[in-house]
Amino acid sequence: MNSYFEAIRTSLIYFPLLALASIVPFVYFQYRKTGYVQFNRSLVFYIFAFYAMTAFLLTVLPLPAITEGFCEYRIGKVIPSFFPFRFVRDTYREVQGNISLFSIVKSTTFMVTAANVLLLMPLGFFLRYLFQIKHAALATLIGFLSSLFFEITQLTALYGLYPCRYRHFEVDDLITNTFGCFIGFVIARYSTVLPNVSRKPLLDHTEVTLTQRFLAIFVDSLVVILFTSYIIEGLTDNIWILSALKVGVIFFYFIFVSKSTNGQTLGKKLLGIRIIRMDGLPLSYKDLIARYGVFLILPFLVGEVSKFLIDTRFDDRLYLFLYLLFLAIWFFGTVMVTFIRKDHRGWLDRFAHTTQVLANPNK
Repeated sequence: MNSYFEAIRTSLIYFPLLALASIVPFVYFQYRKTGYVQFNRSLVFYIFAFYAMTAFLLTVLPLPAITEGFCEYRIGKVIPSFFPFRFVRDTYREVQGNISLFSIVKSTTFMVTAANVLLLMPLGFFLRYLFQIKHAALATLIGFLSSLFFEITQLTALYGLYPCRYRHFEVDDLITNTFGCFIGFVIARYSTVLPNVSRKPLLDHTEVTLTQRFLAIFVDSLVVILFTSYIIEGLTDNIWILSALKVGVIFFYFIFVSKSTNGQTLGKKLLGIRIIRMDGLPLSYKDLIARYGVFLILPFLVGEVSKFLIDTRFDDRLYLFLYLLFLAIWFFGTVMVTFIRKDHRGWLDRFAHTTQVLANPNK
């Protein structure tokens, strides 16, 4: 039982890191496939990911220390078992002929066998419920292959990371794991009270959603921040030259890149949206400067100047107040207005007479 708790505890420690690293690509692929992020499906997917991680750790943990005589101690004890249904014989021996339901259930062999059945029952459940596999034969095959992967991992001593095996390879595990996957699939098949996690895309996804806009802004901001922080920041100690370089990067990224890609920065490209003029004419540099210059580059310049004034005149809080006030006005005009207006056009689009549309509306 301690090994089970160790595997669960390890998953609880490392799974948040895995979830954090995968959330951006997961959200992106959901958007590209369905046009929105479904909360129920996302939640169930991460529950499945946590289960998959825990199931794997249950087959390899605890990891023993490689000490002197590591293999000599295990050569005669960790032997692969290719005899099917051995658990029946072992159970009979353990109960010593006292064949009763209570004695069988209480036996160690039965508990290990039941644990092997339970190990892949959630997999069968998720195959039907989350991945929407319709055929029991296919789900059972996936369960068998998953169990085979676990057993090969044990048979090869973590693919050669250990000098010899420290866990048993047993054919019975393949049988019981596969049976558990089948049982889980059947349970999910007849469950009718679960929330909907359908992969069907929105039938009327013809407009850019607020979430798409904000994710695009997030990606673009992340690109610019990483570039300016790790590339530009160390080029010079002169604050004015440094600010000019940062403005140049922002100007190039949001204006020249948008012009050359017909209204798509990297963030908008990933989210499948682009900027167009309201009158349908091609975007010009004037349009992009009007859109990004006033409401993106100008706030940055104000921030750089305010930062310099705050650093050199730290006893005067007026500059900090003015900067925060300017940012509040900018945030309201570029973010909050998109919630208020039905067409979701903020001050950037209204000032430049532009809007955002799906790059491939018929896709």
